[in-house]
Amino acid sequence: MSSTNTYRDAVLQDRANENRELRCEAARALELIERGDVEQAKSLLRRISRTTTEQ
Repeated sequence: MSSTNTYRDAVLQDRANENRELRCEAARALELIERGDVEQAKSLLRRISRTTTEQ
């Protein structure tokens, strides 16, 4: 395997891990909304938004 493929695979794995974390955080926000804790859900979603726009 070339170093280019290794690098590409590492980048793809990092992206997959980030996507997994975002899905988990979004699921947590949904749970908060369903429990009626809208303000905490909004705070979590703002944090997620800042994290994804900084990249």
